[in-house]
Amino acid sequence: MRFVRAGIFAWAVVPLLAVGASAQDVGTKAALNTPRLQLFQGDGTNFVLVDDLYYEIKRTGRTIRVPSGFVTDFASVPWYARSAISVLGRHSIPAIVHDYLYWEQRCSREQSDAILFDAMEEYKSSKWQQWLIYYSVHWRAGGAWEENKQDRAQGYVRVLKGSDKVPPLNMDWPSYRVQLRKDGVTEPSVGGGVPEYCFLDKRN
Repeated sequence: MRFVRAGIFAWAVVPLLAVGASAQDVGTKAALNTPRLQLFQGDGTNFVLVDDLYYEIKRTGRTIRVPSGFVTDFASVPWYARSAISVLGRHSIPAIVHDYLYWEQRCSREQSDAILFDAMEEYKSSKWQQWLIYYSVHWRAGGAWEENKQDRAQGYVRVLKGSDKVPPLNMDWPSYRVQLRKDGVTEPSVGGGVPEYCFLDKRN
């Protein structure tokens, strides 16, 4: 990936395709656009989407929109698996989608994990990576799911809007999210009900 030096700009803007696939590859796979990411300089591990990410599930033709302003840490790779699997790679876009589904929680955990597995398959991650990541999150990510649920109930946000998408210079995400909560910042409404994309049944 190419990062803009921190001493020149407040945060880096990273082409998302640099972490896993070429523009030609993505055109035949699942992402429908080329969103960019901005780095939180204060921690170096969290990013905010500059653009919406549109992800089409090829098996069903349904599209997931991960909104611009969503903050992700590619957390679909658990810490204990990162010695074997890089956080960045062919599974990067599936990881962002899964991270968002775990935050939004309109799909169930089981549905979110199934979408992750399908997405990794579409991006041609190796079989051992697919199964290792899938079972890692399926059996061990319950704590992250519950933590997200509690954070939402307590008024924390992970989808930033307006000027809040631009974090202060050298600010880390954990501190920024606390500041946003104190300021009473809210998230855009996503509506109710279970979206069709949660279901991986094949179309007739």
